[in-house]
Amino acid sequence: MTLPSGYRLVDLPFSRRDEMLAVDQWAFAMSHPESVNTGIHSQLEWDRCRGIENDKAEVAAVHSSYGYTMRVPGGTVAASGLTWVGVHPGERRRGLLRGMIDDHFKRSLGRGEPVSTLTASEPKIYQRFGYGLACPSLTMTMPRGATFRPVPDSEDLKVVFDDADLTRHASVVRSVIARDQRPGTMLEVSEALMAAQFADPEVMREGQERKRIMIVEDDQGPAAFAIFQRKLAWGDTGADGTGSTSQWAAATPAAARRLWSVLADLDLLSSFTTSNLTIDEPAILLADDVRALALKAKDHVWLRILDVPAALMARTYRLDLDLVVEIEDTVIPANAGRWRLSVTSGQATVTQAEPGATSDVGIGIQDLSAAYLGGPTIDSFHHAGLVREVTVGAASLLSDAMRSVTAPRTSFSF
Repeated sequence: MTLPSGYRLVDLPFSRRDEMLAVDQWAFAMSHPESVNTGIHSQLEWDRCRGIENDKAEVAAVHSSYGYTMRVPGGTVAASGLTWVGVHPGERRRGLLRGMIDDHFKRSLGRGEPVSTLTASEPKIYQRFGYGLACPSLTMTMPRGATFRPVPDSEDLKVVFDDADLTRHASVVRSVIARDQRPGTMLEVSEALMAAQFADPEVMREGQERKRIMIVEDDQGPAAFAIFQRKLAWGDTGADGTGSTSQWAAATPAAARRLWSVLADLDLLSSFTTSNLTIDEPAILLADDVRALALKAKDHVWLRILDVPAALMARTYRLDLDLVVEIEDTVIPANAGRWRLSVTSGQATVTQAEPGATSDVGIGIQDLSAAYLGGPTIDSFHHAGLVREVTVGAASLLSDAMRSVTAPRTSFSF
């Protein structure tokens, strides 16, 4: 990787935590009291924190990552969740971000992590490095008293409310996501990433209450959770409070219906907003008035394949096939070229195509990465003019093979 003259990559261990936090606060236009910074220290995996120093040994840019296991169709894959990416405003436009991304890719591959993920502050930045939108999402705002079609046994499920607490409730969250079969689900989440989900400094609540948690239990234990907050307000006709959650999961349709029906009917609220839903989320399919949910499209998780054969062989496929896929990747040259994807009984073998082999389909790494979890389809990228089809029908064959039964989503942001 190439950095501008006078800059060098360095580790940022815990002993340099204040320098790292200072750069990120400059980059994201925020400042925290020391009490908040102390809590942030526990939300990073310090052996993954890296920075770029200038010629004065000052930290000019920083990044980190979370290591976790991600559910993919028919299996799991080791993933590296890129986070805390920031460049000091006095050091911008010098190629430091490119140096950090190259460093992140190299270190992730060295740890045996064939894919990288992120939730983006500015999506345009990361697409040029090959990240594709693997988990498109919806935000819904349920009006008070929104109703849902019945699901057997849903009303019998136990509901528990509590103050959200990392020590007492991390195991609940882990239990629910372990049962969640959707691609994109984050398994084996680190203590640092879990701590980030429960972080709740008072100075950042913006008038909301402290974080609470709602848990739905069935005969197997925790089946759904939502970490949420409310903000009380009063209008001319009475209470006009709002509630919201972006950290939630439901392992069964019955638990999902119970979760949303209760959150839609909390006292003193006029609406409840939920982020990171999929188009096939039960809340949407069960709603008696889907228009009343005020659905809005958003992006959530962006994914980048770092090691083509390792990533493609980690998941299963819905059809047998034998295709030569030509991949364009200008950032990681080892991925570029023609690859033979052979699938038998759902299991793939991926090898470099033999010399002279003709490509059946051509695709860029960004679009292949977006389709990796089975949500956005190869067909959709083909119809948008982003996939080159050489053999008639090859794009649709690959698309059908990679499709997931359920749309992918992730419970957390990072």
